[in-house]
Amino acid sequence: MNYPEKTFHRPQGSDSLTVVLVDARYLRWLARSHEADGEPAGLPSREGVNEMLRHALNRSGVRASVLRTYWYADQDDQAVHDEQTLRLLPAGDSDGVALVRQMAADLQALVAGGRVDAVCIASDDDRLMAAIDAAKLAGLMVYLLADERAQSMSRLMQQDPSWARLLREADRRVTVRSSELAQVLAARAAGPTDGPVSAALDAQLQVVVQAWWDDLVEDDRETLREELPGQRGLPPEVDRELLMRAKNALGRSLNFQEKRVLRSQARQQATGQAQEPGAALQEESP
Repeated sequence: MNYPEKTFHRPQGSDSLTVVLVDARYLRWLARSHEADGEPAGLPSREGVNEMLRHALNRSGVRASVLRTYWYADQDDQAVHDEQTLRLLPAGDSDGVALVRQMAADLQALVAGGRVDAVCIASDDDRLMAAIDAAKLAGLMVYLLADERAQSMSRLMQQDPSWARLLREADRRVTVRSSELAQVLAARAAGPTDGPVSAALDAQLQVVVQAWWDDLVEDDRETLREELPGQRGLPPEVDRELLMRAKNALGRSLNFQEKRVLRSQARQQATGQAQEPGAALQEESP
């Protein structure tokens, strides 16, 4: 069989072109592990999912350019989001057969197309193991999304062996905190909490950024000036320090939108240039 020329391996240092396959029910299950009152109301919001995924990939040491996210769900949320495709599943797919069939077919198509370097899969269905193994043999890097429980695989093997076996098949396990995920999926219900940052708060964050910049030695400033234009977001150690400074200044943790503003201000301070929307999401402090 003749396949098109593969482009899995890009020059060293470049971002890997990545497609994300998301089982919506799996994400809601991960988010519910943070919720004390069980099932969240309404359909989950997809609005901040791409940025959250870029954040999680970066935190796991993956330099990824997310081409597109495929969202597999049995309900149509009527939403339209850039770089996302809704895969609508039959409403009666309670056993996940349709999900596995569709996701495996999409994964096979990505392999055959040969135009992406990696896939990130958000699912705990171990029936995907054969498709994942085939993708790895074809040269794709395969990442699997999980929450904090994946950081202790020995414990997870005892608590949920089938999920643990699936996660072990990944080239890398990409972790996202269940609390962060719950916040992202509930974005539409959050209202003013995650709305536009006020001018007063914007000024407070700018003071934090300026103090951080003033405390840097000149060599560190020069390094940031040189490196930031060629990468998304901020280096993890810089991001953690800024978030901690902002938390101390405000007396509370920043919400999703405030973190984006803080990161954008820091990049602009270092480079003198405003970055594109969506590029600010980076590693979050523990």
